[in-house]
Amino acid sequence: MSKNTHLEHLEDSILLDGKEGASDAFMFLDELARVFTGVQQNGLKVTTKWDGAPAVFCGEYPGSDTFFVGSKSIFNKDAKVNFGMEDVERHHGHSPGLASKLKDCLKYLPSIGIKGVAQGDLLFTQEDKQKKKIHGQDCLIFQPNTITYCIPKEDELYEKALRAKLGVVFHTQYVGNSIEGLNAKFGYDVNTLKDSDDVLVLSAATGQLGKDNLLTGEEKKKLVTLRSQSSKMVTNVLDTLAEHNAGKDQLIIGVRLKIFFNKYIREGQRMGTSPKVLEEFTKYFEAEVRKAADKLKTPKGKAAKLTKLYDGLDFIRDHKSDLIKTIDLYKNLQMAKDMFVRKLEKGERFGTFLRTENGYDITTPEGYVAIVEGDRAVKLVDRLSFSTANFNVEKNWVEGDKK
Repeated sequence: MSKNTHLEHLEDSILLDGKEGASDAFMFLDELARVFTGVQQNGLKVTTKWDGAPAVFCGEYPGSDTFFVGSKSIFNKDAKVNFGMEDVERHHGHSPGLASKLKDCLKYLPSIGIKGVAQGDLLFTQEDKQKKKIHGQDCLIFQPNTITYCIPKEDELYEKALRAKLGVVFHTQYVGNSIEGLNAKFGYDVNTLKDSDDVLVLSAATGQLGKDNLLTGEEKKKLVTLRSQSSKMVTNVLDTLAEHNAGKDQLIIGVRLKIFFNKYIREGQRMGTSPKVLEEFTKYFEAEVRKAADKLKTPKGKAAKLTKLYDGLDFIRDHKSDLIKTIDLYKNLQMAKDMFVRKLEKGERFGTFLRTENGYDITTPEGYVAIVEGDRAVKLVDRLSFSTANFNVEKNWVEGDKK
C-alpha cells in the first residue's frame, strides 16, 4: 500500500472489492480464528485502534535528517509540511486549535528520536488532561475525539502521563525517498524510540491475542457455522456492487447500499431479516433518486435521474436473491468479527468512557486493526457501539484537518 489515511471495515470489503473482498474477509477471519484457538500465526498482528485526533505524521523528512510534522495534508498536491512554527502558522493558522497542537508536536516530538517517518494519533497536550474520579476510581483522563480515556492512578504510566506535555500513539511506519513515494507498513515498534519526560508514547500493539481468552467450544462451533454459511453467499453481484462503488455516481445501487447500511449505524439499529432490509432499501433508493430528480428544473435533467431510478429498480428485481445473500453475508461477517472484538476488549489496559450530560458511561475501545504481512489491514469495530457514538457524541475537536 502507499498511504495509511483510511482503513475500511472488514464487512465493507464485499461492497468495495467484490468477490475478492469476500475472500480477503474470510482470510482475516481464518487467521484470527487460528490465533484465538491457540495456534501460533506469525503473519497476523492486531493493534488497538485509538480514538486520537488529529492524525500526526512526523519524523525525518524523506531524503534528509530534518524533523517535520504534519497532518494528512502532507499528501495534498500543495503539501503542508511543517519544519518550523512559522510553517504551522502559514499552513494552519486559520485553524487555531489544530495549529496549537501541531506546534506542540513540533516542539516535543523531536526528543524521542524518530527515525524515518511515523504516523500516529495525538492523544493529549498539556491542557487536555485532568485528574478526575470516575466510577469511584482516581485517574488521569483525556478526550482527544469521541472516547474519554482513563489512566488509573495505580498504573505505572500515571505519573509519566501526568508529567508529559504531550501524549501520542504510533501505529504506522513509512519508507521512501520522497513524500510522494512514501509507502506505509502497518505497525510501529515504539521500543526504537528514546524515553522523554515530555512525551508519553503508547504502543498500538495488542498484547492479548487469545492467550487467556481463547474461543470456547460453543464459539468455535458458531464461527464454523458462520464461515460455512458465508461461503455459499458469495455471488457475482458482489463484483457489480464493487464496480458501482469504484465510480463517482452517487445514485447507483452499490453506492447507495453502502450508505444505507451506514444509516442503521447512525441510528443505532440492528438490521432485521435480509428480505425486510432489501425491501426498506428499495424504498430508500427510490426516495433518494426522486429527491435528486426534484431538485432539477429541466425535463431532460429530471428524465436522466428517473432513468437511474428505473435502472436501479430493475437491478434490484433481477438480482433480488443475490442481493438478499449479500445482506446475509454482510451480517454474518459482522457477527464473526464481533466475536473477536469481544475477546480483544478483555485485554485492554485503560478505561474507556463516553462523556454524557449525566457523567461518564463505560464504553468499549474504538476497535482494532487486523494486519497481515504489514501491508494488508482491515478495521475490526463494533459499529453499533463505537460508530454510533462517533456519529452522535459531542467531541473535543478543533477546527481543521480531521482524522
